[in-house]
Amino acid sequence: MSFPPGHFLIGAALADVATANTSLPRWRTRILAGCLAVSPDFDILIGLLLGRGGAYHGTFSHSISAVVVLTLTAYALAGGRWALVSGTGYGSHLLVDMLDDTGPTNLMLGWPFTGAHPYAIGKFFPRVHFETEGGFREALFSLFEPDTFGQLVKQTALAGAVAAILVGIAYTMRRLSAPAAR
Repeated sequence: MSFPPGHFLIGAALADVATANTSLPRWRTRILAGCLAVSPDFDILIGLLLGRGGAYHGTFSHSISAVVVLTLTAYALAGGRWALVSGTGYGSHLLVDMLDDTGPTNLMLGWPFTGAHPYAIGKFFPRVHFETEGGFREALFSLFEPDTFGQLVKQTALAGAVAAILVGIAYTMRRLSAPAAR
């Protein structure tokens, strides 16, 4: 499972690329997209707070349907450019989870039509194993176990490196599309 820091970094950077040639404020697009990239995992918090562990993780919030609904809602509320930011940020969560170091993912891409969990398409981000059978407190403390914490740091560092490359691509796109200075 990928953790919020990695999701935030990748979501923010992908939105930067997607909106490189727009007049949207970069810091706002990055913050919004990063937060939306993390938001599908709020389903695990519900289970942890209710003492049901990961019982709700990887359900409807981890589906293409959720991306479509969020994108259309953003379009209706704020227009096409912000819909692009929202869909890119939220959708990046699914992409990162597909690159997790697992077999079957926690995604239900076809929900509500199927409950199937697809297999990861790559093993790029290391899996962070933490306690999900207990409550919120047990899960939080398990993140500080040496192996778990090390995997979390490694995952975040990889996401940071990918995000830096993506921000560099966005910067290059902006520079190439800028009118020539006279």
